Amino acid sequence: MKVLQENAAIPPELMAELRQAAEKLDKGERDREAAKQAARRMDQRREENRKLFGVQNIGVDIIRQMRDSRCNT
Repeated sequence: MKVLQENAAIPPELMAELRQAAEKLDKGERDREAAKQAARRMDQRREENRKLFGVQNIGVDIIRQMRDSRCNT
């Protein structure tokens, strides 16, 4: 498995968690409880961001731009 490059923007404890998850996936292991916890954290972050920034619908615009650029070539 490739070694992850250090990134100062990612806290060391999170990087350690990411490494551990990547190593388990590399071995074909899946931790269902860890996946549930991660999903809960992502839901919480999504809700926090929605409160801060409102609903962002940029995905639709990006998909349309990509589709239109393929049709025009």
